[in-house]
Amino acid sequence: MKKFIGITFIFVLFFGSATQIKAEWLKDQQGKWTYYENISNQLVYENKNLVVQPTEFPQYYQADARWGDKRYGISNMKITGCVPTSLAMVISGLVKDVTPVQVADYIYDTTMEMNTMFTGTSSLGARDAITYWGLKYQVIDSKEDLIAALKSGKIVYGAVGHGIFVKGYSTHAIILSGYDHGKTKAIDPDNMSKTNRWYSVDDIWNERSLELEDNAVGGPFMAVYK
Repeated sequence: MKKFIGITFIFVLFFGSATQIKAEWLKDQQGKWTYYENISNQLVYENKNLVVQPTEFPQYYQADARWGDKRYGISNMKITGCVPTSLAMVISGLVKDVTPVQVADYIYDTTMEMNTMFTGTSSLGARDAITYWGLKYQVIDSKEDLIAALKSGKIVYGAVGHGIFVKGYSTHAIILSGYDHGKTKAIDPDNMSKTNRWYSVDDIWNERSLELEDNAVGGPFMAVYK
């Protein structure tokens, strides 16, 4: 993360009635000053050069020999276990170590949202697992919200379609973390050559899943946090 040499000013501005706004000018190592106001209902001037380091996760793969052949309903972990595998990494990174099987067991045993009338796990099943392990979530319904979540340091769970991570026409779950000049780091539970690499946020957003099951909570991406 870029270091800042800081000088802080407090301004009192008047808009009809007196309103106090805390505003800061911060100078980076290249001598560039950036102004922002930190009151939620005021205009915020963001630093476009912001770099947010990604969260560290254990890397799990859905095809792991320890659980790849484990069957749930009409499919198994190797073929359709991307959601519980992705969530196991998120939960392990934020709460405590859990395995993809533990997450899959919970979703399959307590909901109808995994390998029942469709293959894979819906966003409703993902949401239930997120809250069961004591985490909060926020549905992301625009690219701007996705960028804001990543810049704030939140982890993003997402379902994507054909493109970088999916060569056919199914959908796939990944997790996103960190932000650096329009890119974010993606963790892929299926492909060793694709995981733990930085990708364009624009590209990922454009490849978001449009399937009903992936959008059942209101969108295919959710910010996940404590």
